[in-house]
Amino acid sequence: MTQYLIENVHNNTPDWQNVPALDINIYPWYQGGTKQKSKVKLAANKETLFIRIIAQDNYSFAKQTELNHMLICEDSCVEFFFSPSGILGSSYVNLEVNCCGTLHLAYGTGRENRQFISLEAASLIQRNASITSPVKFECADDNQWTVEIALPFAAVEALTGESVNKDKWFGNFYRCGGRTDPQYAVWHNIDVAEPDYHRPEHFGELVFL
Repeated sequence: MTQYLIENVHNNTPDWQNVPALDINIYPWYQGGTKQKSKVKLAANKETLFIRIIAQDNYSFAKQTELNHMLICEDSCVEFFFSPSGILGSSYVNLEVNCCGTLHLAYGTGRENRQFISLEAASLIQRNASITSPVKFECADDNQWTVEIALPFAAVEALTGESVNKDKWFGNFYRCGGRTDPQYAVWHNIDVAEPDYHRPEHFGELVFL
């Protein structure tokens, strides 16, 4: 099983330059086009998980501006699915963020009947995107976008109704979306025939140091 060790920090400002990255570089459903690079870095303190996304993108696109919109996955997007219980195959959160920083978070046992995060809980989540406009259309200068997210454990607990495990989670990271050269990449391989990110049994291990 693929494993990533989450750096422990003592404040709210991770030294990202010295935090190792995981690569979203497996393409189980590749059909064609450029395999653009996607990396994620994670760090945490006792209260917050910090996420930094670095996505090479020659065709950055985003039109969704509404929290929990169901089509954020069709924008230039990176997704983080995780089981905060620390039990492989258990109920999971899907956190999706487009290149402008618009979020979608939901929780449940599978793709149907998921519970969406409330406005109150979502307001606890801080994010900073390199693309500062609310929407983005492709242009000749596109090459990369970054998004940083500070995800308080309190926001996760408000969504799930359960305490998070602060020793270990299981999860996966995905790159998808965009109108031109869409990506369907994963961190931990998903061995199924058709694109399907809702596969908690294929999550990797995330260990809090």
